[in-house]
Amino acid sequence: MDKLFRLSRKEQLVVQFILIAWAIVVLFPIGVAVINSFKPNLGEVYRGPLNLPSQWSFSNYVEAWVGANFSRYFLNSVIISGFTVVIVTLCASTTAFVLVRMPFRGSTLIFGCFMLGVIIPIRLALAPLFVTVNTLSLLDTLTGVILVQSASMMPVAVFIMTAFLRSVPSELEDAARMDGALPFSIYWRVVLPLIRPAIATVALLTFVQSWNEYFLPLIFLQSPENYPITLGIAEFRSQFAVQWHLMFAGILIMLVPTIIAFVLASRQFIEGLTQGGVKE
Repeated sequence: MDKLFRLSRKEQLVVQFILIAWAIVVLFPIGVAVINSFKPNLGEVYRGPLNLPSQWSFSNYVEAWVGANFSRYFLNSVIISGFTVVIVTLCASTTAFVLVRMPFRGSTLIFGCFMLGVIIPIRLALAPLFVTVNTLSLLDTLTGVILVQSASMMPVAVFIMTAFLRSVPSELEDAARMDGALPFSIYWRVVLPLIRPAIATVALLTFVQSWNEYFLPLIFLQSPENYPITLGIAEFRSQFAVQWHLMFAGILIMLVPTIIAFVLASRQFIEGLTQGGVKE
């Protein structure tokens, strides 16, 4: 089996060349944004977008953060993404535990409904969602956006959790059950530590999608003070239509949390993606 994935020296060089080339393609726009975000004025951006700045200006980040109310947009995104991650990971893990370890009549149908949610985009249900949110008086509130985004991300989260949990042996849970542990105690003390990689995977995917979500906040939010960072970037662009050195600084501020999240959860993320599809 190992020989199938053993590459010759030439094949390794080809693979490394392709990966390096792809990394350059991905990192090049980020490098351009970093360089231009430190330029002192717009003229330098237009004259030489690929040139290093004549004077490194860190004040662009301060002006983007304070002058364009970016701190408020950033805080709104932190609130929306943080609560969405907590809701999705908690609800998806409990749902997967019930569907996999405590099956009942109709559990297969419920799981199938979640799989339909993976296939069917939430935008097709936008009209009833808007009516529901408006009826609950949650329109133009962070709570409404949090609930809608959590619902939209639940199907994928349940799919990942159930796939991972099916690959985890149930002997420890059986032993805890024989010792008299209740279902919630088994879930909290036994199952959660076992599915930590899956939780990290779901949390990371949910955070990145929620942080970068633009369409749903655009539909359900109306007041600029409730805008997340994605809508704040659009507002920032209209406010500073030609100030690209400030625009690049704002974009990089937006990228920092997702980069930190990937760095912190990369190991658990890869383990969760690979182990979920392997049977013990």
